[in-house]
Amino acid sequence: MHVRRALLLLPFLFLAACGDSDDDGGAPLPTPTAVMGEEEDAFDVDLAVELGRLCLESYQMLTDFENGTEFTLPAPFTLQMQFLTPEHYPGETESSEVPIAFVATSGDAIYVVFRGTKTISEWISDATFTQVPYAPVSGGGKSETGFSEIYANIRDGIIEEVNALAQSSTYTDLFVTGHSLGAALATLAAPDLARATRFTSPVLYNFASPRSGDPVFAALVDELPTSWRIANTWDEVPKLPPAVAVVFVDGKSELFFYEHIDSEYSVTFGGPIRSVEDLENNHAMCNYYITLCDQTADPATCKQMAGGGDGCNPG
Repeated sequence: MHVRRALLLLPFLFLAACGDSDDDGGAPLPTPTAVMGEEEDAFDVDLAVELGRLCLESYQMLTDFENGTEFTLPAPFTLQMQFLTPEHYPGETESSEVPIAFVATSGDAIYVVFRGTKTISEWISDATFTQVPYAPVSGGGKSETGFSEIYANIRDGIIEEVNALAQSSTYTDLFVTGHSLGAALATLAAPDLARATRFTSPVLYNFASPRSGDPVFAALVDELPTSWRIANTWDEVPKLPPAVAVVFVDGKSELFFYEHIDSEYSVTFGGPIRSVEDLENNHAMCNYYITLCDQTADPATCKQMAGGGDGCNPG
């Protein structure tokens, strides 16, 4: 099957974001806004920064892998298992399997963390945005093809690890998180984990997530008691795929419909896009983390807790 890229996404992003604006490009102050579902648990900024730390560590996992260094997690987290995949994100050129997720524990909690990609501009350029049925749940709608292929490659291992941990101890909570394309994988994993493990209400907090599936799939995720999507108003990635994606398949145009999960927590940092660097900065996990730290009771200590994960040293 021959599929070519939907819409001219990079030109679209730069024309829409740059334009002829008179804005001076300064970074707006954070303006958090929570849009909650009818029965959604309230947004917890302290939990968000805790999970944000783990998202930073997911990128450190890739750096350590590339450098041949053992990957460990800072206290109070204990690394239980890493998961590698031969299914690379678009724009990544590694020839071998690379780490894409890990499972960790701390206290009574299990954490499932998915890595995003550092080459987000290349992903935008290469994306196709077709869909396949969401395999883990019958009647669960459709999810984006590329995300689904990556998740399918590691799905069984993650389910087995969470179930093994659940049997070995008295864990009471399961948290699922990720940044960027890792957020899309976390969104695919959460309703699956709710059905395939004893943790029927996993807590999902995502950062800078693209849309992951169609409206039926989004409704499935929205059934979870807690599923938050944290998005920077200047970040273009959460605007993709478009709500209606026009994709050419075998020479014919097809429409694919996408919808975000309901609960959004909106923050603002960065500014208008005038370069690829602006695109990356508006999307960077470190900048998301810093912005959320500024909303905690002790921003300085929060920022120190980043610990240099993925080079994030906010001071």
